[in-house]
Amino acid sequence: MATPDTHERSVIRHRAEAGPSLDIRLGIAPMLDVPAHRVLQDDLEEHASLWEHALAVESLGSALPDQAGLYMFVWRPSIRLAMADDSWSSFHQVLYIGQAGGSGQRGNTLRNRYKDYKKHLRGNPENLWTEEPPTTRAGRLTHYLALRPLEFWFATVENRAKIKNLEARLINLYNPPLNNQNRPKLRGRLSSIPQPALRDS
Repeated sequence: MATPDTHERSVIRHRAEAGPSLDIRLGIAPMLDVPAHRVLQDDLEEHASLWEHALAVESLGSALPDQAGLYMFVWRPSIRLAMADDSWSSFHQVLYIGQAGGSGQRGNTLRNRYKDYKKHLRGNPENLWTEEPPTTRAGRLTHYLALRPLEFWFATVENRAKIKNLEARLINLYNPPLNNQNRPKLRGRLSSIPQPALRDS
Protein backbone atom coordinates (compact mmCIF):
# COMPACT_ATOMS: atom_id res chain seq x y z
CA MET A 1 0.00 0.00 0.00
CA ALA A 2 1.23 3.48 -0.80
CA THR A 3 2.49 5.45 2.18
CA PRO A 4 1.90 9.18 2.81
CA ASP A 5 5.52 9.69 1.72
CA THR A 6 4.71 8.04 -1.63
CA HIS A 7 1.90 10.51 -2.21
CA GLU A 8 4.04 13.47 -1.19
CA ARG A 9 6.79 12.43 -3.58
CA SER A 10 4.30 12.00 -6.44
CA VAL A 11 2.90 15.49 -5.88
CA ILE A 12 6.39 17.00 -5.77
CA ARG A 13 7.46 15.08 -8.87
CA HIS A 14 4.51 16.39 -10.93
CA ARG A 15 4.04 19.92 -9.54
CA ALA A 16 4.93 21.59 -12.84
CA GLU A 17 2.44 19.49 -14.83
CA ALA A 18 -1.29 19.82 -15.33
CA GLY A 19 -2.84 18.05 -12.39
CA PRO A 20 -5.26 15.12 -12.48
CA SER A 21 -8.87 15.78 -11.51
CA LEU A 22 -12.03 14.05 -10.38
CA ASP A 23 -15.28 14.58 -12.26
CA ILE A 24 -17.41 15.96 -9.41
CA ARG A 25 -21.00 16.81 -10.34
CA LEU A 26 -23.32 17.73 -7.51
CA GLY A 27 -26.99 17.67 -8.38
CA ILE A 28 -28.49 21.01 -7.43
CA ALA A 29 -32.04 19.67 -7.07
CA PRO A 30 -31.11 16.78 -4.68
CA MET A 31 -28.94 19.15 -2.61
CA LEU A 32 -31.79 21.69 -2.31
CA ASP A 33 -34.47 19.10 -1.49
CA VAL A 34 -34.64 19.80 2.26
CA PRO A 35 -37.78 17.68 2.90
CA ALA A 36 -36.03 14.68 1.31
CA HIS A 37 -32.97 15.33 3.52
CA ARG A 38 -35.16 15.28 6.64
CA VAL A 39 -36.85 12.01 5.66
CA LEU A 40 -33.50 10.40 4.79
CA GLN A 41 -32.02 11.52 8.12
CA ASP A 42 -35.06 10.17 9.98
CA ASP A 43 -34.84 6.83 8.14
CA LEU A 44 -31.10 6.55 8.84
CA GLU A 45 -31.69 7.33 12.53
CA GLU A 46 -34.42 4.67 12.66
CA HIS A 47 -32.69 1.89 10.74
CA ALA A 48 -28.92 2.54 10.90
CA SER A 49 -26.45 2.81 13.74
CA LEU A 50 -24.49 6.00 14.28
CA TRP A 51 -21.87 6.43 11.55
CA GLU A 52 -18.28 5.57 12.40
CA HIS A 53 -15.13 6.27 10.42
CA ALA A 54 -11.56 5.04 10.28
CA LEU A 55 -8.56 5.40 8.00
CA ALA A 56 -9.03 3.16 4.96
CA VAL A 57 -5.99 0.92 5.33
CA GLU A 58 -5.71 -2.70 4.23
CA SER A 59 -5.72 -4.01 7.81
CA LEU A 60 -9.00 -2.28 8.75
CA GLY A 61 -11.27 -5.16 7.67
CA SER A 62 -10.84 -7.28 10.81
CA ALA A 63 -11.89 -4.33 13.00
CA LEU A 64 -15.19 -3.78 11.15
CA PRO A 65 -18.54 -5.17 12.34
CA ASP A 66 -19.54 -8.58 11.02
CA GLN A 67 -22.96 -7.11 10.25
CA ALA A 68 -24.87 -5.75 7.27
CA GLY A 69 -24.81 -2.03 6.59
CA LEU A 70 -23.85 0.97 4.49
CA TYR A 71 -20.39 2.35 3.77
CA MET A 72 -18.59 5.20 2.03
CA PHE A 73 -15.04 5.86 0.93
CA VAL A 74 -14.38 9.51 1.79
CA TRP A 75 -11.37 11.54 0.75
CA ARG A 76 -10.46 14.19 3.32
CA PRO A 77 -7.53 16.41 2.28
CA SER A 78 -5.47 17.55 5.25
CA ILE A 79 -6.36 21.26 5.12
CA ARG A 80 -8.51 22.45 8.03
CA LEU A 81 -9.98 25.91 8.49
CA ALA A 82 -10.17 27.60 11.90
CA MET A 83 -13.71 28.81 12.59
CA ALA A 84 -14.76 31.79 14.70
CA ASP A 85 -16.37 29.51 17.32
CA ASP A 86 -12.98 27.85 18.02
CA SER A 87 -13.88 24.73 16.03
CA TRP A 88 -12.20 23.42 12.92
CA SER A 89 -13.82 22.58 9.62
CA SER A 90 -12.34 20.35 6.96
CA PHE A 91 -13.29 19.56 3.39
CA HIS A 92 -14.30 16.05 2.45
CA GLN A 93 -15.47 14.40 -0.74
CA VAL A 94 -17.56 11.23 -0.89
CA LEU A 95 -15.91 9.07 -3.57
CA TYR A 96 -18.00 5.90 -3.37
CA ILE A 97 -21.09 4.64 -1.52
CA GLY A 98 -21.93 0.97 -1.15
CA GLN A 99 -23.92 -1.60 0.77
CA ALA A 100 -23.16 -4.88 2.48
CA GLY A 101 -25.89 -7.43 3.03
CA GLY A 102 -28.79 -5.77 1.26
CA SER A 103 -31.27 -7.71 -0.81
CA GLY A 104 -29.45 -10.27 -2.92
CA GLN A 105 -26.37 -10.16 -0.61
CA ARG A 106 -27.64 -12.31 2.25
CA GLY A 107 -24.30 -13.51 3.61
CA ASN A 108 -22.45 -10.25 3.11
CA THR A 109 -21.23 -8.03 5.98
CA LEU A 110 -19.24 -4.81 6.28
CA ARG A 111 -16.21 -6.85 7.36
CA ASN A 112 -16.13 -9.23 4.42
CA ARG A 113 -17.24 -6.54 1.94
CA TYR A 114 -14.22 -4.45 2.90
CA LYS A 115 -11.93 -7.34 1.95
CA ASP A 116 -13.07 -6.88 -1.65
CA TYR A 117 -11.54 -3.38 -1.64
CA LYS A 118 -8.09 -4.26 -0.26
CA LYS A 119 -6.65 -4.71 -3.77
CA HIS A 120 -7.99 -1.27 -4.79
CA LEU A 121 -6.31 0.38 -1.80
CA ARG A 122 -2.91 -0.73 -3.15
CA GLY A 123 -3.17 1.65 -6.11
CA ASN A 124 -0.09 3.66 -7.01
CA PRO A 125 -0.67 7.45 -6.66
CA GLU A 126 1.85 7.97 -9.46
CA ASN A 127 -0.80 6.61 -11.85
CA LEU A 128 -2.97 9.67 -11.18
CA TRP A 129 -0.48 11.67 -13.28
CA THR A 130 0.88 9.05 -15.64
CA GLU A 131 -2.17 7.06 -16.74
CA GLU A 132 -5.55 7.96 -18.20
CA PRO A 133 -8.43 7.29 -15.80
CA PRO A 134 -9.80 3.80 -16.48
CA THR A 135 -13.38 3.35 -17.67
CA THR A 136 -14.20 0.15 -15.77
CA ARG A 137 -15.55 0.20 -12.21
CA ALA A 138 -12.63 -1.86 -10.87
CA GLY A 139 -10.06 0.27 -12.69
CA ARG A 140 -11.57 3.52 -11.45
CA LEU A 141 -11.65 2.27 -7.87
CA THR A 142 -7.96 1.29 -8.00
CA HIS A 143 -7.06 4.57 -9.69
CA TYR A 144 -8.84 6.92 -7.25
CA LEU A 145 -8.80 5.01 -3.98
CA ALA A 146 -5.06 5.74 -4.06
CA LEU A 147 -5.96 9.24 -2.80
CA ARG A 148 -4.91 9.99 0.77
CA PRO A 149 -5.91 10.55 3.45
CA LEU A 150 -8.81 8.20 2.69
CA GLU A 151 -11.46 7.28 5.26
CA PHE A 152 -14.00 4.46 5.44
CA TRP A 153 -17.34 5.56 6.89
CA PHE A 154 -19.83 2.89 7.90
CA ALA A 155 -23.11 2.26 9.71
CA THR A 156 -24.73 -1.06 10.51
CA VAL A 157 -28.33 -1.73 9.45
CA GLU A 158 -30.23 -4.55 11.16
CA ASN A 159 -33.17 -4.64 8.73
CA ARG A 160 -31.51 -5.81 5.52
CA ALA A 161 -34.62 -4.99 3.48
CA LYS A 162 -33.96 -1.27 4.09
CA ILE A 163 -30.33 -1.19 2.94
CA LYS A 164 -30.78 -0.98 -0.83
CA ASN A 165 -33.21 1.93 -0.60
CA LEU A 166 -31.00 3.87 1.82
CA GLU A 167 -27.95 3.30 -0.37
CA ALA A 168 -29.79 4.50 -3.51
CA ARG A 169 -30.95 7.69 -1.76
CA LEU A 170 -27.45 8.46 -0.46
CA ILE A 171 -26.00 7.98 -3.94
CA ASN A 172 -28.70 10.21 -5.43
CA LEU A 173 -27.87 12.93 -2.90
CA TYR A 174 -24.04 12.86 -2.98
CA ASN A 175 -23.57 11.62 -6.58
CA PRO A 176 -20.17 10.06 -5.77
CA PRO A 177 -17.89 10.04 -8.82
CA LEU A 178 -16.93 6.36 -8.55
CA ASN A 179 -20.51 5.04 -8.46
CA ASN A 180 -22.33 4.19 -11.66
CA GLN A 181 -25.75 3.06 -10.42
CA ASN A 182 -28.45 5.26 -8.83
CA ARG A 183 -26.69 8.52 -9.71
CA PRO A 184 -29.05 11.41 -10.47
CA LYS A 185 -29.66 12.34 -14.08
CA LEU A 186 -27.95 15.70 -14.44
CA ARG A 187 -27.89 18.07 -17.35
CA GLY A 188 -25.30 20.70 -18.05
CA ARG A 189 -26.28 24.19 -19.01
CA LEU A 190 -24.16 26.34 -21.25
CA SER A 191 -24.86 30.02 -21.61
CA SER A 192 -25.86 31.03 -25.14
CA ILE A 193 -25.04 34.65 -24.39
CA PRO A 194 -21.50 35.60 -25.40
CA GLN A 195 -19.50 36.77 -22.43
CA PRO A 196 -17.28 39.83 -22.80
CA ALA A 197 -13.56 39.26 -22.48
CA LEU A 198 -12.02 40.44 -19.25
CA ARG A 199 -9.69 43.41 -19.59
CA ASP A 200 -6.86 44.47 -17.40
CA SER A 201 -7.58 47.84 -15.87
